Parts: sequence; structure tokens; C-alpha cells
Amino acid sequence: MAERFRVVSLVPDAETVNAALAAEAAALAAGLRAAPEADLDSPTCCPPWSVRDELAHTAVAVWRTLEMLDADPPQALPISTPAYYAPDDRFAPAADSARVAAAHEFAAARTGPQLIDWCEQQCTAVVQRVAATGERLVATRHGDPMRLTDFQVTRVVELAVHGLDLADALGADPWLTPQAADVVTGLLFGHQAGAAAALLGADRADLLRAAMGRTPLTAAQRSGLDALGTTWLATGPS
Repeated sequence: MAERFRVVSLVPDAETVNAALAAEAAALAAGLRAAPEADLDSPTCCPPWSVRDELAHTAVAVWRTLEMLDADPPQALPISTPAYYAPDDRFAPAADSARVAAAHEFAAARTGPQLIDWCEQQCTAVVQRVAATGERLVATRHGDPMRLTDFQVTRVVELAVHGLDLADALGADPWLTPQAADVVTGLLFGHQAGAAAALLGADRADLLRAAMGRTPLTAAQRSGLDALGTTWLATGPS
């Protein structure tokens, strides 16, 4: 029944999405550098990952844009950003286990500062490459053809949502930027982001935590968000 009320997700222009990625990446790096390195071993809300594990996952997720731009554009009709989060084999237990293990292995091979530096470097490289490339189709690692801008929205989701996880794990104030919040709430709620926040009595950080499964919703809250047309995204434990 909720599908009847599904809003049209807002996808900003390429420049806006790229600026959001740059701003959120800078905020994430600054927030992590402010924490003692020992705190990077703190557990997150995505067990069994520590802060450094979840950071590794996020950094590699953003880096994948570079890998995709090195490949030829796919010759197929692109899918939308919400369709990227299809509840299929990409979030099956085997895929989740591989995702968890890969992030842990990547993080274990680097110190905390090295990992933060690598993340910042990859984000900067992605922002510069996307700005110089212009719109084109890319193929995701799941085999989906997408417009580059639509895919980059998913990278802003990675930085924003995992950034909230990392700040929470470190006991820090969220560093969620207005630019990234605009992109992610537009994807989830379309023009209804303000109504969704009012329904939950939440700021935008708490709104994203709720919509992305980081904090529980009551049945009434879930029903209310459904009626607003919330686009629920299927994700793995990360």
C-alpha cells in the first residue's frame, strides 16, 4: 500500500551533488582527525565493524567511481538512484560477509591517519574527475547502468550515513553538512523532508538515522512516513 504514495526522489544537478560530496568528505576527514587514534577501534552500529573498518568501507565505496570511469560506458538504459538499492543478492548474507571482511582487511593494513588520508585523497580525486568528465553512463559493480550523477548521489549517501555512524561511535557531534543532508533527504523524501522531520520531531541527522535504520521507528511513525511517500532504501548491515 505504501508504494502508492511513493514520492519522486529529488536528484540535484551534477554540480550540486559533486559539491555535496566534497563538503561531506572534508567534514568527515576533519571529524575523524579530531579523535584520538585509539578511538578509531571503537565499535559502531554496524557490527562487527570498528570505526576504522566502517571508514575503510566508506572510502573504498567512494573510490569505486574512479574505477567505473576508467571503464567504457555501458550500452543499456540506466536505472534510477532508488533502484540501485534493490533488495536482491547484493545484500544477501554472502555479499554482506564479503563486504564486512574486505573492509576489515583494508583497514587492518593501514594506520588510522593513513586511512583517513587515503579516504580524503580518493574523495578529492573523485570530485575532480567527475567535474572534468561531465554526464555519462557508468556501470556499477553490481552490473547496473546509471547516470554518473545518479550514482554519485549514492556516494553522498555513503559519506553522510556512515559519517553519522562514525560520529556516534566516537561520541562526537554529527558533522553532517547541509549540502549532503539536502541530497540525501531529497532522495528519501522528495519535497516532504520538512514534513518527515516534523512527524518525528527530529533534526536532519536524526531523520537520516531513522530512515536508514539506525534508530527504531514506532509503527505509527513508519506508517506516517509511508503516507508521506518515503523512499525506503534496501541496505546491508553497513
